[in-house]
Amino acid sequence: MEISNIYLFLEILGTVAFAISGTVVGMRHGLDVFGVSVLAAITAVGGGIFRDLLLGNTPPSALKSPFFITLSIISSIVAMIGATVINKYQTGLTILKLSRFYNRLLLISDAIGLGIFTVLGIDAGISKGYIHNEFLIIFLGVLTGVGGGMLRDIVANQVPMIFRENIYALPCVIGGLLYVYTYDLFSRDTALILAVLFIVIVRIVTEERKWNLPSIGKM
Repeated sequence: MEISNIYLFLEILGTVAFAISGTVVGMRHGLDVFGVSVLAAITAVGGGIFRDLLLGNTPPSALKSPFFITLSIISSIVAMIGATVINKYQTGLTILKLSRFYNRLLLISDAIGLGIFTVLGIDAGISKGYIHNEFLIIFLGVLTGVGGGMLRDIVANQVPMIFRENIYALPCVIGGLLYVYTYDLFSRDTALILAVLFIVIVRIVTEERKWNLPSIGKM
């Protein structure tokens, strides 16, 4: 598979994953079909828009072509249909089990989108010639990874995940460094996939095990 094809595949996968996470949050807040679809699209393309604006790519690529916004809306509609079927016909599932299912779906989809867009954001900075400015490209990667989720949570009137106790941005930083410093050791696609897998696995494991960063408590 060519590098460009790998990037396209990952961008499509990340878009679908983030759209699903936005859909789950939207349904939990009781939004209508339009509201859920908008929240899914915001989650899917928000980080990329932030990245493009910082890099001076205007208008942002997500707005130049309707492909990824359309993909996110279609993914959201499919997810809503699936949720409707599950809620209606899976009478054997208790409310608690359904809640756990959606919690896990949100965690996995958000982790996949987080990992993919963090590394693709870094690669966008490298493509612009900033490979020797590690701070800038890591910042670009983290912003691309967390930006859509931040917008999702703000629109849904909840504290963004990045500001809660759970470990969210830290795997992006470490995974981003992994990508930057293995970029010349392996092929680009190998380094990219390794970094994505690292971020996804660390995010899921830390959440499952309830490992949190220290908190000073409420004032």
